[in-house]
Amino acid sequence: MKGTISGDSEPTSDCDVYQTCKANLTFVNVAFKSAAMEYDWICGKSAYLKSLFSQIQFAGVLCGTFSFGAVSDVVGRKPVAVFALSLGILMNFVTGLAPNYQLLLGIRFFLGLSVGGTLVVVCTFVMEMLLPKQRMALRAFFNWGVARLMMTLIAMALPEWRISSIACAIAALPALIIIIFVFPESPTWLHNKGRLDEMKKSEKQIAKMAGVPYVPIEHQKIEHSKTVMEMLQTKGLMRRLFVLWSMWFVASICGYATDLNSNTISGDLFVNQILFSILIAVSKMILVIFDTHVPSFRRRTLHQGAQLVVCICFLILTFMTFYGYTGLAFLIVNLIGTVFIEYTWDACYLCAVESMETACRASATGTCSLVARIGAILAPMLNYANLWWPPSVYLTVVLLGTINLIISYFFLVETKNVNLDNVHIDPSSEEGTPMIDEKPSQKSDQ
Repeated sequence: MKGTISGDSEPTSDCDVYQTCKANLTFVNVAFKSAAMEYDWICGKSAYLKSLFSQIQFAGVLCGTFSFGAVSDVVGRKPVAVFALSLGILMNFVTGLAPNYQLLLGIRFFLGLSVGGTLVVVCTFVMEMLLPKQRMALRAFFNWGVARLMMTLIAMALPEWRISSIACAIAALPALIIIIFVFPESPTWLHNKGRLDEMKKSEKQIAKMAGVPYVPIEHQKIEHSKTVMEMLQTKGLMRRLFVLWSMWFVASICGYATDLNSNTISGDLFVNQILFSILIAVSKMILVIFDTHVPSFRRRTLHQGAQLVVCICFLILTFMTFYGYTGLAFLIVNLIGTVFIEYTWDACYLCAVESMETACRASATGTCSLVARIGAILAPMLNYANLWWPPSVYLTVVLLGTINLIISYFFLVETKNVNLDNVHIDPSSEEGTPMIDEKPSQKSDQ
C-alpha cells in the first residue's frame, strides 16, 4: 500500500513518511478499504495488530479442526455441521458491526473456530453420502477457486470490509439451508453407531434425492469410535496419519505462503485474483473429467504428479525472482504452480476421507486439518523472509514439496473407488510399502 503527501510527491511505502506526515497523507490506488486502514494498523506500534488479526483467526481454525471433528464422531455429522456453519455466518455478520478492534479480534477467533469445523465436518459429512466416483466431482465444482472468485467479486462490488463481511455471511446462507432441510444424517455414521433403522431412512432419502430406487446393501460390522491415541497405537492407522500429516502440512504452508505473496505480482489486484480463481475453478472441472474417463488415474498419481509440477514451477520462479524477472512468463508460471498446489489439496482431502475408518474418519481429518493450520500460521514467516532474500518463499516450496513427494511415493496408500463403509485397518498387521507390494485392486476393501 502506498501513499503520497498532499498529492505533490511520488507514492511511497516508507513507514517513516507515514508516521511523520499522517495529516497530509493520501493513499493512492486503494482497491479495498480494509480494517487495517480503519484502525491504523499500517505502520508503527499498532502494525503488529494486522498480523495478529490473521493469527487469532488461524488459532480459532486450529482449535475448530480438532474439536469439531472429534465431537462429530460422537454426536453426529449433521448437528455439528449445522452448528459450525451457523456460527460462521453469525460471526461474519457480526464482524461488520464490530464497534472496536478489540471486539473484532475476539470475533475473528470464533469465526476461525467455525471455519475449522466446517472444513473438517462438512467435508466428511458430504463425502460419506457420495458414491466413490462422485467424490472427485464434489472437489471439481465446490472448491477454493470458486470461493476465491466469489470473495473477489464481493470485494470488487463492495470495497469496504464491513459491508463485504456482511455480504459474505448472506452468501453462505443457502449452504446452511440445504444442510438443515435437505441433507439427512450420514448413513455411514448412523451405521457405525448401530442406529440401523435411522440409517435405512437416511439411505432412502438420499436415493429419493438422486431419483433412483432404494436398494438395501450389506454393511460391514459395527465398530466403536476410536480416539486419537487409539489411532496412534494402531500401526496401520498411525502410518497413514503420518503420511497424511506430511501432505496437509506441505500443501498448507506452500499454499498460504504463495497466496500471501500473490499481491506482490505486478498488475491489478482484482484482475490477478480473478485470473487465479477462474483458472483454479476450470482446472478442477478438467480434473474430474480426466479422473472419470481415465480409470488408471489414481489418487497416488494425482498427488505425486501435482507435487512434481509444483516443484518444477516454483523452482523456475526461484530463478526468475533471483534474476529480477517480473514479466508475463512469471505470472503464467505462478498461475500453473498455484493450480497444481490446489490439485495437491484435492489429494489431501480425498486420501484423508478414503483411507480412514468410519470410527475415526472425522477425528483423523481433524488432526490433518490441525497440522495444516500449523502450516498456515508458519506461512507468513516465509513471506517475512523475503525481506532478506526475495526467492525465499519459492525455494521453500520446492524443498518442502520434494520431501513430501518422496514420502508420498514410498508410503501413500491407493484409495480410489474405495467403499468408505469397508475401510478397515487390521491392528495386528503392518501395511506394506505401496510402491512395491500393493495394487489398487487389492485395496478396494481396506
